Amino acid sequence: MPSVLYPPARPQSIGEVLDSAFRIFRATLLRCLPYGVLATVAGQLQNIYDIVSHHPLRQFGRQTDPVWWLLYVSGAFLAYAFVNVILIRQASMASGVYLPARTTLIDGLRKAPAATGMLLLIGSAVALCFLPLVVVPRAYMNWAILVLAVPATYVAVALSCSWVALLIGRKGIFASLAYSVHLVRGNWWRTVMVYLVAGAMLGVLFVSAGVVAAVLIPFASGGDVAVTTAVSAVMVAALGAVYVPFFTSMSLALYGDLETRKEGTDLERRIAGAPAG
Repeated sequence: MPSVLYPPARPQSIGEVLDSAFRIFRATLLRCLPYGVLATVAGQLQNIYDIVSHHPLRQFGRQTDPVWWLLYVSGAFLAYAFVNVILIRQASMASGVYLPARTTLIDGLRKAPAATGMLLLIGSAVALCFLPLVVVPRAYMNWAILVLAVPATYVAVALSCSWVALLIGRKGIFASLAYSVHLVRGNWWRTVMVYLVAGAMLGVLFVSAGVVAAVLIPFASGGDVAVTTAVSAVMVAALGAVYVPFFTSMSLALYGDLETRKEGTDLERRIAGAPAG
């Protein structure tokens, strides 16, 4: 690691936050790539089961196979756990603090239940914003969804930093939720802009990868459906292994900037480094 990339030395512009995210991503990708592969594969366990058992890929909610559901739930949990490992590993590397791979792996797996529970709480808070839909006439349903999406989006963005606060800030579940609201308050629009720009870049990446896959897969599979499915799964895993570390580096860079703005981390660092007297 050539320099300390997290936390930032001062509040950053949106462009600087994105640049910090890219720098963290580049500096940590090779060491986080195996966990990105594991996270992507874990999230595809139910599809791997369908391929191995020669079943067509089944959609969520349209099957009663208990094995499929077991693999889906356990795979989602493991995928989230490995994403936790990536974030913890990136934070340690970006801050210049060396943590062994075994330590970050254990820490990420240990915090997976708490992170999963917090994710469910965030989903419940967002879902509560749509609760008035139960009394809205069907004729006005579309308009009601658009209107209620406004507070739902606000809540989602306000709570979006709680995951990093839980894993990196060493806070409890409810303390992390409250701290995320504290960080985003007054910075809601700039937080949204960072997410929109990052989402646009990922969208371009996925579209480009989809175009390449659409061209190459028919040649690689020779028209065989099973081979086509397998090749597609491999490409999804490869793309996901790169996408996940980028997502976590973006979350880390944004969290560091918001914390610096709110908590005066840069001032504390200057005071600590100033000569005595």
